[in-house]
Amino acid sequence: MREEISLRELFPRGECLDILIGPQGYRLWESPWRHNLIAEELRRVLAALLRGDPQGAPLAFWAVGTGEEAWDDGTLPSEEAHRTRTQLFNETGCKAIPSGQMTFLGGDFTNRLEISLEFTTADIPPGPDSQNWRLREFGLFAGGTDSVNSGILINHRIHPRIDMQAGFTL
Repeated sequence: MREEISLRELFPRGECLDILIGPQGYRLWESPWRHNLIAEELRRVLAALLRGDPQGAPLAFWAVGTGEEAWDDGTLPSEEAHRTRTQLFNETGCKAIPSGQMTFLGGDFTNRLEISLEFTTADIPPGPDSQNWRLREFGLFAGGTDSVNSGILINHRIHPRIDMQAGFTL
């Protein structure tokens, strides 16, 4: 007897929530909880961690990007193409994840991890006509530096465009 299992069932999943806060501290917009995609590179990072290899770097950076304008019309990459990404489509800003912003949910060493990080326009160079503030994607990276397109992408989310403005916090 042979049983086939789709790859979709074998990949871990994450969830994310975007909250946009205005200059006065009020919530301007909040997305519903949505699934994000765990990239294939996570398997490589986990295997390296188990072997003690330096490629098994810990989760270290959160990056945001403008993604692709076509996404505004609902034209998104296939899940297969999306899952095999090794970097954001168009990264514009990156921040280190402080150790206090990453916690295990349900006790130590569970399979549930919560990460909270804030981005403001000061964290993202504006680019021409503030185009870098039109955010459509984020990613979590193992290892790397705070340089654009650095590290190993392990988690990626495409979301509706968020137009950052001076004083806003995402």
